[in-house]
Amino acid sequence: MRIRDFVDSLDLSDRQSARMNCPVCRSKNTFTAYNDGGSIIYNCYKLSCTVSGMYFTDMCAAEISMRLSKVQPVEPDEPQTMEIPEHLVKPREEHKKFWKFINKWNIQPDLLMYDIVQDRVVFPIFYKGRIIDAIGRAVGLTRVPKWLRYTGVADYYLIGSTTSIVIVEDILSAIIVNQEVPGLSAMAILGTSLTDKQMGKLGEMTKVGVALDPDAMYKTLQYKREIEAWTGIPTVAIKLDDDLKYRKSEDIQKVKELCS
Repeated sequence: MRIRDFVDSLDLSDRQSARMNCPVCRSKNTFTAYNDGGSIIYNCYKLSCTVSGMYFTDMCAAEISMRLSKVQPVEPDEPQTMEIPEHLVKPREEHKKFWKFINKWNIQPDLLMYDIVQDRVVFPIFYKGRIIDAIGRAVGLTRVPKWLRYTGVADYYLIGSTTSIVIVEDILSAIIVNQEVPGLSAMAILGTSLTDKQMGKLGEMTKVGVALDPDAMYKTLQYKREIEAWTGIPTVAIKLDDDLKYRKSEDIQKVKELCS
């Protein structure tokens, strides 16, 4: 079977992706294919396999109409105010794990809370001045999951109020980017895929960058394509040398260029 015939048989809809065993080298779960508005991109990640490529298909009128409809602004729902559990408290001096985490990453403790039951530094998420959700970062040695959602209501974590924005891997990276580059907003999407509400917010921006961790470059490129398709805003895929939370000067300089 020709590789194109195989990819065609997957019948991928617009912005749909698939991951499976490679039809050529037979390596397990190394083959990916993605439909980017009629551009079919496929690749095998096994180093010894040379299968990769791109080709174009025609979009029907219904697909074009659906794609254009997604660039319309999305009216946000009014999320309920989060009821703060008793074990989420204002950090005190005796909460050593909280302060060790804060000092390690050199971030401000303002507005943060501490989960005294689960040993988590808690980052509240605000909507119109109200706390609607929170994300807890484990600081205990064996606590899982590392990041915990308390309500699941929020669509994203956003810090900053500028119209230049970068999408990052997690809340900690967002805070550090905002500290290092005050003219840049940062968004952590709190999931593994982009939603219409996140796209609606990104559609308000003038410059967008995607700067995920170095081992997520494929996802970085996928997000770039999706954002451009949904919003029409030119989007930059930023290739990092390390996680942004480590404040490497070369990586910080790359995201600074979004402000120029």
